[in-house]
Amino acid sequence: MYEKPPIFIDLFCGCGGFSLGLKRAGFNGLAAIDFNHEAVEVFKANFRDIPHVLEKDLTTFAPTDLAALIGTNRVDLIVGGPPCQGFSTARQVDGANHGERLKEDPRRHLYKEFLRYVEHFQPKVFIMENVLGIRSASGGRYFTKVQAEARKLGYRVHAQVEECVKLGVPQKRRRQLFVGTREDLPGSFPSEAQAAG
Repeated sequence: MYEKPPIFIDLFCGCGGFSLGLKRAGFNGLAAIDFNHEAVEVFKANFRDIPHVLEKDLTTFAPTDLAALIGTNRVDLIVGGPPCQGFSTARQVDGANHGERLKEDPRRHLYKEFLRYVEHFQPKVFIMENVLGIRSASGGRYFTKVQAEARKLGYRVHAQVEECVKLGVPQKRRRQLFVGTREDLPGSFPSEAQAAG
């Protein structure tokens, strides 16, 4: 008898890059949320089999609201990419994302909404994606906070950089991933040398 495919929800889903990869890997999408109308419409057109695709603001749409809608308080995986403009190196030119001239940008705090869903649904694994600028913004404060706050929720956290072109994506982008594994589950993140050996 076959096991059921793992279930995921996609937060800050955009038009569905994360969901596309997960679907190709055999995962089942249960819900996806973004506040951008155009992105949600594209997502719906591309993923007709994901039953709950919602145009919602995650700062006001609570995890309990989603749980009531999808009929469960547990999923296997949560993925998402909170808006990255608040950490983009492109905005360092005017000081908006750099050094003493760092300007307040509420988007830098949206990782908290992602972790609020992680806390409620207690997935086995979460993956959060952002730009590399999160490593240096405000002296690395946000890079550290994401990991520290996830660890308080009971997750081992591994931060790694992925180069899109090495993953078969025709882009030169490099992205920061935060991968969390629930502490009650086995798990490790081998180095590249170990993985190659």
